[in-house]
Formats: sequence, structure tokens, C-alpha cells
Amino acid sequence: MISINAEPVQRASEKWIDRIELGIAVTLQVAILFVVVAAFIDQLWLIAFSGSIVFLLSFVPAIIERQLRVRLPIELTLFTCAFLFASFALGEVSDFYDRIWWWDLLLHATSAVVIGIIGFITIYVFYMTYRVRIAPVYVAMITFGFAMTVGSLWEIFEFLMDWFFGLNMQRSGLLDTMTDLMVNAAGALIAATIGFYYLHHEDELLGRRLISTLIERSRRRWPST
Repeated sequence: MISINAEPVQRASEKWIDRIELGIAVTLQVAILFVVVAAFIDQLWLIAFSGSIVFLLSFVPAIIERQLRVRLPIELTLFTCAFLFASFALGEVSDFYDRIWWWDLLLHATSAVVIGIIGFITIYVFYMTYRVRIAPVYVAMITFGFAMTVGSLWEIFEFLMDWFFGLNMQRSGLLDTMTDLMVNAAGALIAATIGFYYLHHEDELLGRRLISTLIERSRRRWPST
């Protein structure tokens, strides 16, 4: 009987998934760039300028990798590009924020959960490679804080864009900002709870399949020394 090692097959499959995710991310970056170029051609300077900033923000994961010399999950790049595309190209340019009342809430809730999970994955990789050894409750707290920090920075970005360039990213001002922060806090809490129970009940958590693959792939990419 011939024994077949499934490990090479699994890694080959993961490489294809990585390529697909990276391809989608690049496509979204190109779409944002296309909107920016079109805005320049039509002399829509505010859209062109804000779009240029959004386009540069899509490279943040790559910059972090290079500057900190770490390996981040490709999913982080994909999510960053998807969120920026949904927020700028669909939300601002295509006016989804006004046409779909729950669009802003959906983006903030989803982003908080995903960013929180990505933050948890980063901590978990260090946790499993013995670089960091802390109680699960502190991992959950860091996860929550990470998601809240990113969400708060985005609100600051919206305020600055409105203040200096006359945009309307905050919509109803203080009400919109506070609503976004509360939704972001709820999403961050969900991500922190998932991370906490994953560490305690890895074999019992019903939703663990949502993050187990990401964790395993991230741990393999991260340098062990």
C-alpha cells in the first residue's frame, strides 16, 4: 500500500489560495487607481486627492512587512484593499453611503471583527512560538484594543478629510462618529471573544474553522527566530 503525504498537496493548495487573494487585492488597488485617474481627468480634485491617499493606504501592510521585517497574512492585504475600495470607490464615489443607509455601519462592524481577528492571529503566532507568553484574557484585551485603535484612527482620518478638504465622510458629524465607534467596539468585542474562546476551547469552538486556517498559514510564514 502506497502512503501519500498530504502535506505537499496542502501547501500547494495554500499557495494557490494566496495567489488568488493577492490577485483580488491587486485588482482592487488597480480599480482604486482607475477612479483616481478618472477624477484627475475630470478635474475632480477632491476625489482625486482623497483617492490618492486611499490608494497609498492600500500599501500599508506591505510597508509594515518591510519596515518591521515580519510576515503578515496575505488576508490582511486583501482585507485592507477590500475595505478601502468599499469605503472610497463604492461609498464615496458611487454614493453607497447615501443610497444604502446601513453601508457605513456594515463596513465598520465588519472591519472591526476582521481587524480584531487579524490582530489576534498576530499575537497568537508570537504566543505559539514562545516569543510572548501571556494569559488568554490579556490576548483578548490586546485584540480588542488593536481593533479599537485602528477604528479610531479611521475616524480621525475621516474628520481630517472633512475639515481640510470639505468632504462629507462623517455624514452627520458627531452622531456618525459615535455610532461608528460603538459599532467598532461591538465588532472588536466579538473578535476578542472569538480569540479568548479559541485559546480555551480550540476543539469545541464552533466558529474556529473561520480562523484556524489563517492561524496555521500565518504561523508557517512567520520566522521562528
